[in-house]
Amino acid sequence: MRMLKLIDNLIVRETLTSIRRKGVGAADFRRGLSELGRYMAYEFADTLNYRDVEVETPLGVAGGVEISDRERMVVVSILRASLPFSEGVMKVFPEAHHGIIGARRSDEPPFNVSIDYIRMPRLDGRILVVADPMLATGNTMLGILEELGGFGSPDRTVIFNVLSSREGLERVLRRDLEVYTCGVDDKLNDRGYIVPGLGDAGDLAFGRPSECRK
Repeated sequence: MRMLKLIDNLIVRETLTSIRRKGVGAADFRRGLSELGRYMAYEFADTLNYRDVEVETPLGVAGGVEISDRERMVVVSILRASLPFSEGVMKVFPEAHHGIIGARRSDEPPFNVSIDYIRMPRLDGRILVVADPMLATGNTMLGILEELGGFGSPDRTVIFNVLSSREGLERVLRRDLEVYTCGVDDKLNDRGYIVPGLGDAGDLAFGRPSECRK
């Protein structure tokens, strides 16, 4: 199923505004990413299979539901910016399996992607959720999806993004997948960053890494 879902309720828009603001602190930025992950998971939960159940209350019996897809889910974190974002998702789906990918995209055209770390469960018959805050050129996401193809065929492939570019969306939506995003910006700069965007999500969340190795 090919689908784009823009999550733009007032709380999401306010949270997105707060982490876009220039000078936002790392703790506030991570907290905002985690909250957005949680809000997106709530929205996504409405698409999952569930069953009707009855529970005994202190005063009788009440009808209710149980989400039957919980243990079919695999949430994938992209090191390093995705960690607080996917943490928010997994607060809603703590039973989900977890995969981790280390991927780096160059800042120079053609923005090649290298994947140097991957730990993933089998994906056959699963609901795959790839959580990455930014969908810019789409190169990183397409490289990750290509790599994940070696782990089996999920029943659903879903991408969670905080911000997306129109170019990135056009590229990934050529595949049979679903995209959930909180905002869409029109432009990319010459380094492949979303404009106005919010900057480098990894650096904002965890600080700029040192190039010195001793």
